[in-house]
Amino acid sequence: MPDALADAETTELYRLRGTDYASPRCVALVGEIGKAVHCGLYRERPNPCREFAPMAELGVFSDACNRARARHGLPPLPVD
Repeated sequence: MPDALADAETTELYRLRGTDYASPRCVALVGEIGKAVHCGLYRERPNPCREFAPMAELGVFSDACNRARARHGLPPLPVD
């Protein structure tokens, strides 16, 4: 992960810049929320991003995903 995109939490733990703010927005998120967005470093994304919504590709969405959508005024996705 490039240093410019990460904030050190400990000597071995880093967090993507922007994800630990009161109004979180990852610096790797490209585009406009609610219109079209994508991850600017998808292939190199860290484990928390890989683990956030592993079932989304199958149409199964988590409560955490819907909470994030609600913060941006987006409607919830169906939760199984």
